Amino acid sequence: MPLEGWYLMTDSEVEQVLLGIKRGEDPRPPTSALTSDEAIAYRNAGNVPDEHGRVLRLFLQLGGETPGGVDERRFLFEADFHEAPLWRREGSRPVNVIPLGLRPATSDQAWWEEPLVAELEAGWTSSGEIEGVQVPAAYRGFVYKTVIALRRAGIKVGVDTISNSAARWLPAAQAEELRSALASANAIHTEEPGP
Repeated sequence: MPLEGWYLMTDSEVEQVLLGIKRGEDPRPPTSALTSDEAIAYRNAGNVPDEHGRVLRLFLQLGGETPGGVDERRFLFEADFHEAPLWRREGSRPVNVIPLGLRPATSDQAWWEEPLVAELEAGWTSSGEIEGVQVPAAYRGFVYKTVIALRRAGIKVGVDTISNSAARWLPAAQAEELRSALASANAIHTEEPGP
């Protein structure tokens, strides 16, 4: 697993690595490798692009796992990734996770017909709720993905855990919009999630 780990890279550098892999070339780790402690410190300082436009990238080497394996593997590098990203500030970028070796989907089903999503959709259609949380129609796609990830991690599903986990990959404004919509639908008064 020569490429697995944390790197500071630009979008262009990531693209070049992925194109090389697609061409069958053996990927060489970039010289911008970071230890886990260095990477978490960089993230906690805001993950703002450096003077070269580089931000954190986490390459994960998977052995043919399904998409759920990405979250399991990510926990080894970023155990708090379901928590609200309180480290975000002006100019911050989400942590970019790049799974390598992910088994391609073998189903011709649309994503909303996949068993886990179909189960959530059936529950939502009958009650407007997902695991006891009222979810406005416009946000249920975000919530399905997040609930599935929370279940896999063994984290109790609720307004806060859904909002915190979704905030790790949504832009800050969309994350706050989701948090407010869930809080309103569930008549919960929320405070600002952090800086």
